[in-house]
Amino acid sequence: MEKTCAICGQARASAWHPGLLKCGNCGYVWADLDFSFDQAREIYAKSYFFGDEYIDYLAESDILKFAFRKFERKLAALFPNQTEKPRLLEIGSAYGLFLDVARDNFDATGLEISDDAAAYARKNGHKVIQADLLSLDAAEEYDIVVSFATLEHLLHPEEVMRQAYRLLKPGGYCYVTTIDIESPFARMRGKKWRMIHPPTHVSYFSARTLTALMKNTGFTVLECGPVWQYRSLDAALLPKYENSILYKAVNRSGLTRVPIPFNFGDIIGLLAKK
Repeated sequence: MEKTCAICGQARASAWHPGLLKCGNCGYVWADLDFSFDQAREIYAKSYFFGDEYIDYLAESDILKFAFRKFERKLAALFPNQTEKPRLLEIGSAYGLFLDVARDNFDATGLEISDDAAAYARKNGHKVIQADLLSLDAAEEYDIVVSFATLEHLLHPEEVMRQAYRLLKPGGYCYVTTIDIESPFARMRGKKWRMIHPPTHVSYFSARTLTALMKNTGFTVLECGPVWQYRSLDAALLPKYENSILYKAVNRSGLTRVPIPFNFGDIIGLLAKK
């Protein structure tokens, strides 16, 4: 039986890559697999952040916070006349690095599946919920729901965004970033694109299909486009060149911890309103 696309509803899926299906109508790509909430917790155990997906997630915390501050300023500007801090929910809050930079302007809560990440964020004073988003009380109203680099990890993003819509107050905002499989860079790389790695990346959007997802779940899309990323030379050079003369010279200069902006166009951000 042919699988139905969660974005356009058409049953025109075909094999595109080992373990991945592609909709012949809208181009949405997704993983042909399923796992439970408890199995997902195992996938995103501490080893995911320290060795499996990342060498050391927290080693880049200063660079990640630099990027998050730019997003936070953009989002805070949506609430210029608030007398109280807007209530914010972050889906996939990991070790709480965005929560760290958001706490001055938002009453922020994280939602995180990883036991280790949630415990770390709580130690830093953050409110973190460890539960399936779909199980949250829809009467819990937020002014804004955000999600950074998380949608691609979700088996059923349409259900998650539908729940995000329910959790928002009327006129509330939603901001998400995710990977863009139809970007020129992703097309050039084809099936060797760096973002293709199920079972951690299971949903592959484009600006077109991400916009459709948000509209399908009730949102009005305000903007959608590529976003800048930041990385340190440390992260770029360390895995291969740690013992090289070049790395040692750059490291002594202190430049390895300077945030380096880059934009391959394959990460997109979308702002929507309820």
